[in-house]
Amino acid sequence: MNKLEKIIKDKEFVLESLHDGISIIDHRGIVVYVNNSNTRITKKDKSYFLGRHVQDVVPDSGMLGVLETGKKLIGITTHVFDATVISNIVPILDNERIIGVISIFRDITEIQQLTDKLEYANTTIKQLYEKLQEVNENKSDFVVGKSQAMKDVMKYALKASMVDSNLLIEGESGTGKEVLARFVHKNSSRKDKPFLVVNCASIPYNLLESELFGYEEGAFTGAKKGGHPGYFEMADGGTLLLDEIGDMDISLQSKILRVIQSKEIIKIGSNKLMPLDVRIIAATHKDLRALVAQGKFREDLYYRLEVIRILIPPLRERREDIIYYIDNMLNKMRKKISRDVTIGEDALKILNNYDYPGNIRELENIIERAVVMDEDGIITKKDLPLYVTEQDTKSKSYLSLQYTDYFPTLEEVEADVIKRALEKYKNKSKAAEILNISRTALYRKISKHSI
Repeated sequence: MNKLEKIIKDKEFVLESLHDGISIIDHRGIVVYVNNSNTRITKKDKSYFLGRHVQDVVPDSGMLGVLETGKKLIGITTHVFDATVISNIVPILDNERIIGVISIFRDITEIQQLTDKLEYANTTIKQLYEKLQEVNENKSDFVVGKSQAMKDVMKYALKASMVDSNLLIEGESGTGKEVLARFVHKNSSRKDKPFLVVNCASIPYNLLESELFGYEEGAFTGAKKGGHPGYFEMADGGTLLLDEIGDMDISLQSKILRVIQSKEIIKIGSNKLMPLDVRIIAATHKDLRALVAQGKFREDLYYRLEVIRILIPPLRERREDIIYYIDNMLNKMRKKISRDVTIGEDALKILNNYDYPGNIRELENIIERAVVMDEDGIITKKDLPLYVTEQDTKSKSYLSLQYTDYFPTLEEVEADVIKRALEKYKNKSKAAEILNISRTALYRKISKHSI
């Protein structure tokens, strides 16, 4: 075994693991080694190269020039069959004697593909950032605020607007699920097509099917003359929001699943298939996973709807956003009543501490009522609803613990706080989250205090 063969054998494991193509010629110009990546790039088997003179197989490689001059070539562009490659070609020395030449090369096509992907990713990120900035500057009906939770919501919403995949929006009542769905539609390629909303909870089951699918004339007693188009048909080309889908009867769920899978509907009283091009967005305040576990919601439909899932957190979990909603609502009210109204420090403190079981919708009602009740242009405590100010009073009373002569121990305070959290949040994971402790720690404290 000569010196060059020994070098190749010792380094073969490394050479074969490289993504770059490798070619080695000996002092005569005979190809003695090529790696698997060489085969991938050139589309030629190793047997095509091995044992042949480099001039006969790759005349433009530049390896012969390095063999003759002993000078390395770095970053040169050469051609290997149909591939254009960037090569680093260096001599292999043994005591300053050239015993061979190694060429390490990479397909420019692969580099260009990676560059294109990187540019696309950067462009996408830039577009998402610009749109998010627009939302934060109140150029949309959806107010983001400053919380990371809502920034994440908008990031997912913007990504969802760029595709046609089904979208599931979850969140408590009043968190703005329909507003977010409209935002996704307005920023999608379907923005010039219809956006329709059907509330699955407000329409009786026996009517919901005909509202969704439509019906032909004479399909049933009381059917309109000429029939009636359903929501699916009217939303063709656009977006259909199935609001409160968690309340949909399970027997109708199978028909919705069939529509999503086949992209076709059959009107009631008809046997004709009608092709559809509708994007489905579903929204619910219920925990669909729990409903699936209880057998009240079809698992296959759930996974069809949950291609993209966005959970809007309740307002009480992102209090830093409250001021932005208040400012936005006051701006709208000023335009509506043509009068300047601001909010005082006492009222703002109360609103920041309120829990908002009705979320954004409730906050809107509170602000509108306060503006109507206000007489001096500054919303104060007296302009707020009594139930809001009463909670603030109770909160202050609780913080002072209503003790005068008796002060509880820290153990008693801890037990009391845990009891209150468990009374309000029946879910222990949620209670632990509110208390800012782990679920394991909560169970330990429950046992410790015999709660």
